[in-house]
Amino acid sequence: MMPEEDFIRPSPEALLKVAQAEERKERGKLTIYIGAAPGVGKTYAMLADAQLRKKEGADVVVGYVETHGRAETDALLEGIEVIPPLIVGYKDVQLREVDIDRVRERRPKLVLVDELAHTDAPVLRHAKRYQDIEEILNAGIDVYTTMNIQHLESLNDVVFQITNVRMQETVPDTVLESADEIKLIDLPPEELLKRLHEGKVYVKAMAAKAVDKFFRPGNLLALRQLALRAVAGSVDERMRDYMQAHAIAGPWQAKERVLTGVFASPYADKLVRSAFRFAGELDAEWIAFYVETDRHRRLSVQEKEWLNKALDLAKKLGARVVWVKGDDVTEEIAAYARSHNVTKIVIGKPRRFGFSSSIPRKILANTPNIDIYLLDARIDPRLMPRKWITPGRPLHYALGLLTVSVTSLIAFLLQGSLNEANLLFLLMLPVMASALYLGRGPSIVAAVFSVLVFDYLFVPPYFSFAVSDSRYFFSYVVFVGVVAVISNLASRLRGKVEMLKESEARNVALYGLSRDLVTTHTVEQVLAVMVRHATQIVSCEMAIFMPVNDKLAVKAKTIGFDVDPKVLGVASWVMLNKQSAGRGASTLPQSKAYYLPMATADKVVGVVGFDFSAKEQGLSSENQVVLETIARLGAIAIERIGFQR
Repeated sequence: MMPEEDFIRPSPEALLKVAQAEERKERGKLTIYIGAAPGVGKTYAMLADAQLRKKEGADVVVGYVETHGRAETDALLEGIEVIPPLIVGYKDVQLREVDIDRVRERRPKLVLVDELAHTDAPVLRHAKRYQDIEEILNAGIDVYTTMNIQHLESLNDVVFQITNVRMQETVPDTVLESADEIKLIDLPPEELLKRLHEGKVYVKAMAAKAVDKFFRPGNLLALRQLALRAVAGSVDERMRDYMQAHAIAGPWQAKERVLTGVFASPYADKLVRSAFRFAGELDAEWIAFYVETDRHRRLSVQEKEWLNKALDLAKKLGARVVWVKGDDVTEEIAAYARSHNVTKIVIGKPRRFGFSSSIPRKILANTPNIDIYLLDARIDPRLMPRKWITPGRPLHYALGLLTVSVTSLIAFLLQGSLNEANLLFLLMLPVMASALYLGRGPSIVAAVFSVLVFDYLFVPPYFSFAVSDSRYFFSYVVFVGVVAVISNLASRLRGKVEMLKESEARNVALYGLSRDLVTTHTVEQVLAVMVRHATQIVSCEMAIFMPVNDKLAVKAKTIGFDVDPKVLGVASWVMLNKQSAGRGASTLPQSKAYYLPMATADKVVGVVGFDFSAKEQGLSSENQVVLETIARLGAIAIERIGFQR
């Protein structure tokens, strides 16, 4: 009988990674040449390796390589086919970009694409070059590419602290993590500075002052350390995957789960990056958590932009984004953390302590077995949004004053049969009604007005605002204070009820969609149900595209969704690449509509487009989750019908 340890099997997580690796075999392999700074020789090393692959018989082409006129680098291009770049005119400038379509049509074994972090011309279908490379990889073509460590998204704030230069072009960490091979091209800072002084480092795109700030020995040492860490982390991850897949014993700890609270603030994206780095060091799953309170309705356009940018960044960095509705941010965070086995919570450090530290204090009190981390977010205080008190509608103020006036007239007529205490309680009725139905501002104004009326009509000396007894003043203060508390509670309750109504209506609508999809028997019925329910859940125009004779065609749509060859082209790209695109996405953002693949676990059965351009309701992060749910439910229903035939 074999010893028990001989029966050790890989964990389910390890087997899942093996299965995912098998699925990736259809994709091309990505090799990234990474360096600490410009000028270390990344392009030269990439071309040298390409020449070796060509000698081995591989079909190698150049999709885009920037040699900057260096003779030794140009020499390595000899004998390699070059696919002419796509020339794009933009603002009187001729830009050279990768011609993705010609690369895919040529279908080489390996294509060289320089400058991974490059931003594409706005008229192209992708916003970034790494998305171009992703499309090439999905076509089964291997890619060699280059990048500098300062362009890694999660290091954006760290690099800024080191160099005082903000990198505008960044690459999501998921791109680096998905690479099949990472090659570190290293050069000591002394040799790099020597090359810089000899004019061998291309820095034309950087201002002279930025060059002086960037290429300092201390900066280069720090960037070199970041590059070494990134590559070492990649090697360590591969080693652990191998050990898990082959059931090699090791100190495998329980999986950490990190939750970071996201708020509508100018430092939200910095907090997301820091949380990602923190979770990466722990090899932890991480969650970006946003609580929609009543204040969400009053967010400014700038605050909504900060929030959506941070949540989109979290998605790019691999976070699971959770959007919940609630009344108290700290209670929602604590409740979710306890119920979902969160081991660490990351939030921003308060700008000042005192009352502003109540959020971390309340989270600490409600999560006794969870570690809390406060991350520093140093920003310009002038960037912080000013909190304005919304005045409310003028009609509400008028109604509040009118109800107090009518009640005061009734009280004046009953003055002979009621004492002062009863009269004061009578005047409180319209104020409480204002608090319940009209809002904070109108109720406070109504309270002050009722106090003045009471003093003028019912407190001696009559028909005067003078007070003969100082005890009345204390009563007035208590009266206004009670009204303020009631108004605040009523306003919060009203906001919470409205949020619950919206959430319940959306959940009921999604339930109705799934219920009706179960009863469908044909694809046409599925599409009709999707259009009917989706337009009720989100206010937008909608179209559904499906393949007919190897071409994508419109199978169902609303009246206001215009379909032209350009729209069909976007939908075809989404179908082929199994990725979202269009308005609000980083691919083809100039499109009017937002397109999602209708994907199941095995295949993509169609594409659904949502056009918000003529509607008040926009494409928020919450709406994106709902739209993805609609597309997935429709795809599952179509797949079910296909199995039944």
